[in-house]
Amino acid sequence: MVRLINKADYVQSLEKGLKVLKAFGSDKKVMTLSEVAEVTKMSRAAARRFLLTYTDLGYMHSDGKYFELTSRVLDLGYTYLSSLDITEIAKPYMLKLSNLVNESSSIATLDKNEVVYLMRQQVSRIMTINLGIGTRLPAHVTSMGRTIMAMNDFKEELLDVFEYEQYTINTISNKIELKKELQKIRQQGWALVDQELEAGVRSISAPIFSKDGSVKYAMNIGCQANRVSKDRLITEFLPHLKEAAGNISSALKKI
Repeated sequence: MVRLINKADYVQSLEKGLKVLKAFGSDKKVMTLSEVAEVTKMSRAAARRFLLTYTDLGYMHSDGKYFELTSRVLDLGYTYLSSLDITEIAKPYMLKLSNLVNESSSIATLDKNEVVYLMRQQVSRIMTINLGIGTRLPAHVTSMGRTIMAMNDFKEELLDVFEYEQYTINTISNKIELKKELQKIRQQGWALVDQELEAGVRSISAPIFSKDGSVKYAMNIGCQANRVSKDRLITEFLPHLKEAAGNISSALKKI
């Protein structure tokens, strides 16, 4: 990791404390002290101090052996989300879009080489795509990540930071092909990713323009490939998606 501040100003204990929080996730909801120490590569004594402090502050719960996050950690994320102009503006348009196409829609932003999900309108299905607010995915294999990169004047050096892993047989896994795809997206104004990150999942995305004309956010529709064809995504869903993204863009320009 490249640090942007002097070593003397860097608070290493804060970095370690955040590592403890980030150690918990969907695959590690509950952990023992030993497991936390192993995941964070800390000593048991250091991990114990962080865990007990978080428990005392209400960010964790413990039965004496196991630790788990509490809902209070949501306050950390909601503080950021509530500061964004887009969250309240986009809600009705996302709801309308999902109702029109009967598929889930999301809004994300770009953070370095990842997209971060800020909003999600889920539809009820037996089989759903498990994504939530705060989810991070590699930007170069997602429709929203590609849309944001393509619609801004991205620096080519950004393409060097990606790990071009072959997630599926469809994955664009080299810089040259990704650059071509981004140029295509910039020209047409939208992106479609067909089973590149996960087999069986398709998504289509459109940009959301800010007042200054930049693209900080993108909006998508995600669906199961066995339920919605690529042609249907483009011919039936894309017009509704572009309308919703356009309405949000217009609203953002007024504030």
